[in-house]
Amino acid sequence: MVITRLLDVIGFGSICVDLIFKVNRYPRRGSTNLSTTTMISCGGIIGNFLVACSRLGLRCGVIGVIGMDYYGKMISDCFLKHGIDTSMLVIDPKGSSAKVVCIVDCRGERTFIVDPGVQAHVKLPEKVREYVGKCKVFHTDCLDIRLASILLKESKQSNAMTSVDVGALAEHVFQKMKGSWIQDVLKFCDVAFISEDNARRMFPGLNNVEVLEKMFQCGVKVAVMTLGKKGCIVASNEGLTEVSTFKVNVVDTTGAGDAFEAGFIYAMLRGLDLRSAAIFGNAVAAIKCTKLGAQTGLPTLSEVKEFLIERGYGSLASSVE
Repeated sequence: MVITRLLDVIGFGSICVDLIFKVNRYPRRGSTNLSTTTMISCGGIIGNFLVACSRLGLRCGVIGVIGMDYYGKMISDCFLKHGIDTSMLVIDPKGSSAKVVCIVDCRGERTFIVDPGVQAHVKLPEKVREYVGKCKVFHTDCLDIRLASILLKESKQSNAMTSVDVGALAEHVFQKMKGSWIQDVLKFCDVAFISEDNARRMFPGLNNVEVLEKMFQCGVKVAVMTLGKKGCIVASNEGLTEVSTFKVNVVDTTGAGDAFEAGFIYAMLRGLDLRSAAIFGNAVAAIKCTKLGAQTGLPTLSEVKEFLIERGYGSLASSVE
């Protein structure tokens, strides 16, 4: 049977509104502090990822849940503005949309306070299983482990590429889940992303290489560990590759990992090798970090290509369309 791929990327997971406060230094307990800049914008791991993919020119669709409130409309309008299909965006009339307070210090480091709202108990229509079978890539952040596993399996059965942000919700999920949930997710995963910080939480006592090996044992084909300002490590059956990041004037690192993942997946869809995909992802993330907010600085393809050319990667820039 020939499957028509209506969308390049479908994402399932966290979508929210970010309440961002830029401060000169992180607040002391019990203190009153002034924000130098305040912003309300859309965010969430999957929200950021899909908007980043859309700005690069990919056709995207979202699976998720929002409340029937002001913030829910803001999220929905954001997706529609970027041409992202919202036919599987569930509106729950009985709850509130997810919100995140983001405190960003003078170095661009961020601290989050999360109100999951309706995303604490996700319910999706049965037809989402058919929906994910019509994309080239299915990406999730494991907002709901059970649903993520089901949708990953459905995607694999339709021969779509599957990718997972494994550690993004480690602090919230890992303490509650018992058994082999990591294996249950990764056995249907082609590309797995994890940050160095979350790797420490999820796999205490293991070094970076051992974490990547652990992920391979679960069935992953490509494992990527982001190292913050140090860059990333990409592992596959061809070995390990370390890729440095780009130096930019960092304003806000919120959503940098999501931007990197979007750039990496975009490059893979365009047939680039893994090292080139990592460089491209680093470029997308670096550009994002130059502006306040998770989505404000997300670049278009032409902006990424110009950025790469200026830094001596003209051949890489010319290899993507």
